[in-house]
Parts: sequence; C-alpha cells; structure tokens
Amino acid sequence: MKEWAANAEGQWPIRSCMVTLLLVSERDIASTIQGDALLARGGWLECDTVEGGAVWRHEKQDVWLWWFSQGFLMEDELDVRFSTVNEIVVEEVIFLSRHFASSGRPSLTLHVIGVPGETPRGERAEHGGIKGEVMLPNPRFASWYRLMCEAGHRHGLVPEFELTIETTHHGPCLSVPTMFIEIGSSETHWGRRDAAEAWADVMEVGLGLDGGKGVGNWATLSAEMRSEAKIMIGVGGGHYAPRHTDVLRKTECWAGHQLANYALEMNKPEDEEWDPDTGILPEGAWNHAIRVSVERTREAFPGGKVMAHLDRKSFKGWQRRVIKRLLEELDVPVGRTSDFE
Repeated sequence: MKEWAANAEGQWPIRSCMVTLLLVSERDIASTIQGDALLARGGWLECDTVEGGAVWRHEKQDVWLWWFSQGFLMEDELDVRFSTVNEIVVEEVIFLSRHFASSGRPSLTLHVIGVPGETPRGERAEHGGIKGEVMLPNPRFASWYRLMCEAGHRHGLVPEFELTIETTHHGPCLSVPTMFIEIGSSETHWGRRDAAEAWADVMEVGLGLDGGKGVGNWATLSAEMRSEAKIMIGVGGGHYAPRHTDVLRKTECWAGHQLANYALEMNKPEDEEWDPDTGILPEGAWNHAIRVSVERTREAFPGGKVMAHLDRKSFKGWQRRVIKRLLEELDVPVGRTSDFE
C-alpha cells in the first residue's frame, strides 16, 4: 500500500479510492462464478489482455478484474506483473477462490495469506509462499467479513452455509495487502450461484462499485481516526478461529493476521527450574510467527493500534504466559472482546 506523508496540519490526506486488482482463476469454478456474477452487474470496460488473460476495468472506481489462466498459489508477484504491463501501481489484491475442507460443509470464508509457522524458514511451501513469511494483510478483512455475513443472510444461505474466517495460510507471495474470498467446501458447492451473488454484493458495496464510498479502505482514515482504530491479531485456536471470529462479529475492529495453534509450535524447556515469566523463551516456530505477523500487520495499518486476542483455552498456562511476555516485548496489548469495541 502506498504511504503518504502528513501535511502541514499533521493530517493524512484522505483518498476516496485505491487501485484494486481482483483476480479470477480460469481453473477454479468457484472463482469464475464469482467473476461472472460481478461482471453481470455492469459497469465494466474490457481492456487489453495480460499474460493471455482477459482484463476489465470498472467505470466508477479504479478496480481491475484479471481473468488469470492458471491457478494462484504458486504464482508470485501477480501485483507487480499486472502493474508493469498496465503502467499502474496496484495497491491491493483480492483473490476470488474456492475453499476445500474435508468436512464438505458449505461455507463462505475469507482470509489473509502467508505461511507463518512452517519450517525450515526460507524454503518454498507446499501450497505456495515462503515458509516463515506472511504477506501484508488486506485492511478490508474484518469489515468484509461483516459484509459477508449480511450478504449470506440476505441470500438465504444461512443456516446451510457456515460464515467464517480462516487463519493465515498458503501463498502466493505479493508486495501489497492481499486476501482471499472463497466459496466452500466441495465441488458440490463451488458452483453455487447464490453464494457467488452474495460475494458479488460484498465486492460491489465493499469497493464502491455501486457508487458508494466502499468499505474497509484504511487509506481514507485521518491520522486521528487511525490512532483510535484497533487492529486485532488473533493468536491461537483452530483453523477457523471461532473465538477471534466472535470478536469481529461483535465489534467494529479491524483485523490483521490470525494464527492457529498449528503455526505456534512451542517446545517447553526441560529444566525443572524453568520459569515461564523469567526464564528463556521456549524454542519453536511460535516466536517468529508472532513477530512477523505483528510486523506485517503494523505495516498494513500505519498509525493504528495493533492488539492481540488470545484463544486462552487453546493454550496451557505456561504457553499463555510466554506468549504474553513476547507480546509485551513487542508492545502489543492483549485484550478481550470488550477491549476491541
């Protein structure tokens, strides 16, 4: 995301829009059905192809849609590749995608990306990205979750569909704030037009394609608004982060990376005299995963107040204590639901 210097009055210039790239994968029916639903609403002007894929630009906002011929996960720097061809600067990327879960339960879900807990760091991850690295979280994440819930109910998807977030996982690698919006969880549901229309509602309102201001654009906030905004990093729990999701549902907070327990491997020291409040910090991927997630979330939300929400019941007592030690070192307050209101 572009950063902007404060003016003489110490205020951030307020921007009404940003350059957004929506990515559709030709190989993914849940992706193409979302793209079709959005294009059918009109206002799109066809442009020159990029890497053989069709491209449209919206007439009301600086939003581009790229119909990509391949899958996404192993395709790094798509933002740079698109920007170079069109001589623009893409400032955020949103992937339209399918979601797979062994449960097969139908769902609408969204998440930011990276592979924070995988080792050895620096190696290519199985599902894209680099082990130990996370991308800039898209600031729209939390507000679009709430829009998704409204759209899911409006289109009658509930109670059949679960409306949820996911913790940070998989690639690809990009340079700008990014997130995935998905239809799940099996081939039976990926082609559901009602689910695609719900996501089209979210994109239309969320990006201001309906003539509105859009939802979740951090760049439109003044310095004072940013300083008062609370950004939640979720720490702990399962892949679908129900306790962190509950915070998003009950408050108007923003959100960065969400870390499941599987990304927080922690090895308790063998010394019987070891004290979690004063002893050496345990080895394991947890330390780096939290550090890099805090760093990238702060980078995506300049001027905001980054806070952590712990899924306390998912940790042993000594684990909670060392996590809080690290967060204190990083100057990240730990809050309960009411603290994010």
